[in-house]
Amino acid sequence: MASAAKSIKVNLAQQIVQACEGSTKVFSFDCVTGDNEHPTYRGVFRVLRTVHPYRSHTYNVQMDYALFFTHDGKALHQYHGVVPLSVVRTARGSVGDWFGSHGCVRLSEADAKVLYGWASVGTTVQVS
Repeated sequence: MASAAKSIKVNLAQQIVQACEGSTKVFSFDCVTGDNEHPTYRGVFRVLRTVHPYRSHTYNVQMDYALFFTHDGKALHQYHGVVPLSVVRTARGSVGDWFGSHGCVRLSEADAKVLYGWASVGTTVQVS
């Protein structure tokens, strides 16, 4: 029997990433997405490449456990800031979207590692 297709769903309004196999949710993670000037693109994509470790050439920051889903470098990846992701996520929602990313989907290290190990090139990424 064939296994159900894997997909990653990014909910911009709720700042949640869900990993699904068919219609079954297997993981749910908090995330931080793009700000108004650097939005996370809406649409349906596919994981184009996976890289770990990875350092952004554009922003000179670590983006470990990166699952790239656009040709211009947007990825789901580990957040490496000095302030915990949970604090950044709260600030983004209450203070302003200045605390957002430059279009990537940032995850805690543990969550990024799990998603990286679960997904593969070709996995659907739906951002809405």
